[in-house]
Amino acid sequence: CQADFDTQSPIQNAYSTSQKGSDEQICLLPTEYPFVSLLRDSSPYIVNHRHSTIVYHIPGDLISNAARFNSVMDDIALTWLFGMKIVISVGCRKQILQRLERLHGKAGDFGSASKLGVRVTTPETLRILEEEAGFCRFEVERLLNRCLRNKGADCNVVSGCFITAKKFGIVDGVDYQHTGYPTTLQTDRIHRFHSRNDVVLLTPLGFTKDGDALNIHSEALAAFTAGALGASKIVYFSSNPMILRGSADDNSNQRIQMIQRSNALQILSHYGLTVQSETGFPQWGKNINPDDDLDDDQQAMLLKMGWATNALDRGVERAHIIDCEDGALLEELFTARRGYGTCISQDDYEAPHPEDCNDDLSVTDGVVAGHMER
Repeated sequence: CQADFDTQSPIQNAYSTSQKGSDEQICLLPTEYPFVSLLRDSSPYIVNHRHSTIVYHIPGDLISNAARFNSVMDDIALTWLFGMKIVISVGCRKQILQRLERLHGKAGDFGSASKLGVRVTTPETLRILEEEAGFCRFEVERLLNRCLRNKGADCNVVSGCFITAKKFGIVDGVDYQHTGYPTTLQTDRIHRFHSRNDVVLLTPLGFTKDGDALNIHSEALAAFTAGALGASKIVYFSSNPMILRGSADDNSNQRIQMIQRSNALQILSHYGLTVQSETGFPQWGKNINPDDDLDDDQQAMLLKMGWATNALDRGVERAHIIDCEDGALLEELFTARRGYGTCISQDDYEAPHPEDCNDDLSVTDGVVAGHMER
């Protein structure tokens, strides 16, 4: 039979031509459907990611956005369907700040160190953290379980006490009280859950050897967990992501989607940000005040880049910082050059798709003179 359609829009054309007469036979070649080429292009990624471990970081502000939260959970469930072993680190910073503001009209000490991304945790704040962490954990479990069941999955979302932690103590004259960092992860238990195809969920709470609870920064926890499990990827979701562009001075003012670890370290060094390798504690240079040159979203982007490189230092292959928009995760993980965010890879990483290695997406030292934008 003779196919009669516009190759640019075969489905729409098929519908319109069908109105010409019920006796007219319409044939659409399978190769003309957009999803055919997309599926073929995505197949190297599907194969490459199968049976690999991935760590997702879910910020608290994403949970407050019902539409985006539902979309992200649905896409995470789809990555499980593709055979990925999933760990989720969930944050609840926004929920804690809202509680403190309702109680005191301001966030107090918990919000005073925001430029570092690490807050002072008082006994009162710790109690609120325990409550809000339970709420956020329940919301992730509830929605992710529903998304998995809708896809026919037979698995559970499990959480528990997997983290041993230590206090930061006094850093640069600030007593961080009940704020700490992870020191050990019960990897054997997590591997056993993964062997049963379960999803593991972590909250930003760790416990000392004496059983005392500590506030663990959820982004740092995600990086630590990814390294301890030997994950192939870590994904940071951001409600207000920034994109990188090269310097306009050398005519390379293009969007930068993929950079190597060494390039990321150059960018962080340019802005004076370092992340301690053992504790994950971020620090700006002594003579640098980020509030003078960077807005909150730019600072948050650099902090995520810092924890992403920390994960790479622990052996993770690639780190992604992506938007929470509908479908952004799938486009980032399963397409070539269509990603929504910024990908940081090991310097010797070998991409599964040749288009991932195109020269026009590489970064030179000139990116340090570039800029971040929404």
